[in-house]
Amino acid sequence: MTELIIGLGPIGAAVGERLLARHRDVAGFEIDNSRAQALADETGMAVASTPHEVPWRTVDAVYIAVRLADQLEKVLAMLREHAMERLTIVVLTTLAPSDAARILSSTPTSWRVFEAPLSGGPQGARDGSMSLMLAGPEPSDTDLSRFDDMAERLFWTSRYGQPSLLKLLNNTLGAYNALATAAMLDLAVEHDVSAQQFLDVVNASSGQSWMSTNFDNFHYPMLFKDAGLLIGDIGKTPTIALGDRPAHEATIEHARLTAFGSH
Repeated sequence: MTELIIGLGPIGAAVGERLLARHRDVAGFEIDNSRAQALADETGMAVASTPHEVPWRTVDAVYIAVRLADQLEKVLAMLREHAMERLTIVVLTTLAPSDAARILSSTPTSWRVFEAPLSGGPQGARDGSMSLMLAGPEPSDTDLSRFDDMAERLFWTSRYGQPSLLKLLNNTLGAYNALATAAMLDLAVEHDVSAQQFLDVVNASSGQSWMSTNFDNFHYPMLFKDAGLLIGDIGKTPTIALGDRPAHEATIEHARLTAFGSH
């Protein structure tokens, strides 16, 4: 049987390359003809650009890697029209949590739908080192084999919307870390400390974060896109200013107690 990847942008193409490397029977669907042809030439993958070119009778699993909620809804409508009645669907798109819950809860009962936003970017998807945040039906051995081929770590949640919320919370924290690192770097330079020396000290000390160690090459537009999705869904994110020491200490102690219990 065939596993179909819909949406061959950076993530979808990388997932396709990974699954091909794991010797799976993979086909692609991409409405951008030039992108479809480029990937077909590069990987040898069969790529369709219209629904009528897809061998639907052999497709038993679909990975969806489009960007937006309305694009996902169009893909699901296409699957209702063309795909087999029984289908496993893995939605890699990062959605607003409310959109994930609304859209995925309304899919046909004969489908097995997994919400599966990923962390690790195209390179993590390509080499299988990414993490998947997951919700959906009880996974079968076949499902687990697929996920193990795709990702290094799996984080299971209890209902649709929670995987997207986890992804957005993580990337919004990343955005905070990136902005704080940039602000402190500018402050260091303003006071005649070299930018490289500042980063060397940070990365060997208490200020270190993934963002500081990768400050020269992380993809920050994605962080702010995801922060915008989170704000649009829950209304706001915390405003942090360092003036009120007692309040900040209380915030940290409360968070520690919530996460770890009493010490």
